[in-house]
Amino acid sequence: MHKIHTEGLEKIGYKVVTHDMKSLGLRNNPHILTFTLDEIVQAEEIVKGKSDFGGIWVARTFGNANALKKYMKNKHNEDARIFKATLSEILYINDRSIKTDRVRLYQELF
Repeated sequence: MHKIHTEGLEKIGYKVVTHDMKSLGLRNNPHILTFTLDEIVQAEEIVKGKSDFGGIWVARTFGNANALKKYMKNKHNEDARIFKATLSEILYINDRSIKTDRVRLYQELF
């Protein structure tokens, strides 16, 4: 097993992505990111606070991520994948989600 290099990404969250590793595009988000296992992905623009714009959203818990995965299947008939992810700066946090500037997906959860 290889060591995960976090490069300043110490916090943990759960990223839900489409089957082909793209962001979900919820709330009509036009900034669709493509994720690759074990590589850092950074938001193009950073905006602190609860605005949907300016960061990458991840679920705080596996339960929240799983609920989002089920929502995608039930509401949009789209399969989704859940990954454990390391996070960089916390831009905003609420009871379900964390907004951050950078993530690295490192383990798919089933």
